[in-house]
Amino acid sequence: MKFSAFPVVRRLQEGVDAVLSLFFPGVCSVCGHTLVQGERFICTACLADFPFTDADFDGEQAVNERFGSGICPEALHTLFYYNRDSDYRKLIYSVKYYSNRRLGAYLGSMLAERMKGNCTADCLVPVPLHPRRERDRGFNQALEIARGMAPVLGMEICSDALVRVRDNVSQTGKSTAERHENVRNIFVLRRPERVAGRHVLLVDDVVTTGATVSSCMEALAAAGDVRFSVACLARVV
Repeated sequence: MKFSAFPVVRRLQEGVDAVLSLFFPGVCSVCGHTLVQGERFICTACLADFPFTDADFDGEQAVNERFGSGICPEALHTLFYYNRDSDYRKLIYSVKYYSNRRLGAYLGSMLAERMKGNCTADCLVPVPLHPRRERDRGFNQALEIARGMAPVLGMEICSDALVRVRDNVSQTGKSTAERHENVRNIFVLRRPERVAGRHVLLVDDVVTTGATVSSCMEALAAAGDVRFSVACLARVV
């Protein structure tokens, strides 16, 4: 699909969503209240209190905190702060564990809108899942987020450049050192020609220590002359 077709597809999808919402009103993914006409996925009240990340705080300090010991991306772009005690954590749960692909794309478009004019990358690379886990889940949440970002930023999605070859255990509960060891060499560069000489925007759902994204960058760097930026929906605080 050419980028020129993206706005048309998005308008058609918005029209379908509007018609469906008249007969099957959804609920807010944060508070659970019924959505009214004009609201999508998140109600107006929850949007008003949305914990957007501070663009200034997403700068050099945040990059160095997570990636200073390895390959360092040029920029880190995030949408909101992730707190396990906040109801906004439900957004990530809904996308990642409850197969809400359209919410993932919607949040991806929100993130991309905030990035306009501040990102010099020229392609999107979603962090891949292991094939077995993707089959079990039915989709890759990072790819759905990237699909929401692509039409806003006018970027190509290169989802075939990288493959995950080891289904590592969850990162939850691990220390920073353990997280980095857990994801060591789990990605393999499959199509170097897709990213060689390009500025790659790596896409994932949540960034905690940056271990998984760092492992991706190490694999992609083998293509040669690759620059990196990172975009994630949420940043753990």
